[in-house]
Formats: sequence, structure tokens, C-alpha cells
Amino acid sequence: MSGVSSADTAWSGLRATGYAVVPMIDQLTRREFALLADVYDNELSLDDWLPEKNRTRLRSYQRFSLFIEKSGELRFERDEAPGPYIQDMSVNRLQGGIARVFKLIPPAHPVTAVTEKLANSVARMLLAADVLNETRTPEVEVDIHFIRIVAPGEPAPEGIHRDGLLGGSVHLVRRENILGGVSEVYRPDDEPTLLERFGLDEPLQSFVFDDARVLHFTHRIERDGSDSEGYRDVLLIGFRDRD
Repeated sequence: MSGVSSADTAWSGLRATGYAVVPMIDQLTRREFALLADVYDNELSLDDWLPEKNRTRLRSYQRFSLFIEKSGELRFERDEAPGPYIQDMSVNRLQGGIARVFKLIPPAHPVTAVTEKLANSVARMLLAADVLNETRTPEVEVDIHFIRIVAPGEPAPEGIHRDGLLGGSVHLVRRENILGGVSEVYRPDDEPTLLERFGLDEPLQSFVFDDARVLHFTHRIERDGSDSEGYRDVLLIGFRDRD
């Protein structure tokens, strides 16, 4: 898999190609990973903004403000009451232009320290690749999406797309009793050109991207034939200009 690299060197691939696939974005302790996984088991609600036929997505949400100091320091502030999440129609043909409100994970929740740790690691990679910059982007909104897709289901019902961000990342938390869910990254030509196809198969395996330079997509998941529920849990982190 040509895009796979260690977290320490992934910034060079990200700078060169607009994306990187990383075996593990950061080291979490057993307790930190348990806190993260527990959100998916106990703190999500049905995403009823989707068309009824696509309502196999459960989710919750957090938001930070990120201040990038000239010294290189990254300062995160936890948003107590984030407003609705809005994407432009040009990047989300299903829910673009809709002021969506999701179930919030409050800043006082113990998982917040974990999501801030992961967001910090991604931000440093985006800074090293010049996707973020203390001069161009000194203040950034950071969206944290906890998402479970229940099989059979579509992780990306909007098709091949970008997210309307400066940069972002996708982190596998768990995949249980499923087949499929292969991800793809494309160059945004008039007819998108496939650059790479890859699976996120292990906990915290990650895809980091420059949203202006690439498109992405994830294929449908199906149950693997076992009697237990099948699902795919991912953490999405998005960095965008402040409103």
C-alpha cells in the first residue's frame, strides 16, 4: 500500500500527494481507548438527518477551537455550546445547506482529553505538511464526529466527495462482524482519478488528507454472516476556517 507510512514521517507524504494512510495516528493507553470505545456503545443517537433508506448511521459530536501560535504551540479550547454543523451544497449533495444538530458529547466528558490528544496529533501533521499554517490559519474550528455505521449500510451515501474543510482525518475505532468498507482516495479531475484503495482494518489506523487536493469515498459494509450485529466505528476530525 503505497500511501502507508509511520505517523512520524506521514507529513511528507501528505505534503507530496495530499493524503497519508497511517498505521496508528497516536498511542492511546488501554484506559484511553476504553473511554473512546464506550462512547460508541453508550453515547450515540440515530442520525435522522439522513434519508430514511440510509438511516444506519449513529453519531455524536464535539467541537474545539484551535489557536495556532507563532511559537508553534497549539492551544485547544473546548466549545461548551457549538452551533449547528453546516456543509455547503457543493460538498454534500444530501445534507448540504442544512443546519444539522447532533447529540453532543459535553466538554466535561472524560473522552474529551482523548479526542483532544488525537486532534493535536493530526493538527501537527497538517502543520508539518503546510495544510495548516500559523499565518494563514491562526484560528481553526475542529469538529469531532463519533460515527457508527450498522451493517448493511453506506459509510458515504453522498458518493465520492470532499468535506469542505482545510484538512481532516478518519480513524478506525472498531469494525466488528462486517465485510467491505474499503476506502478510496481520488484526485479531483473532471472525472475523478483513483489514486489508492485501502482498508482501515486495525484500531487507530488512520487516513489524513488535505481536503483541497483530494476526494475520498468508503464502500458499503455488509454483515459477515455471523449472528451478531455488524458495525464500523470511526472517529472523524475536521479542521475548518472559523465562522
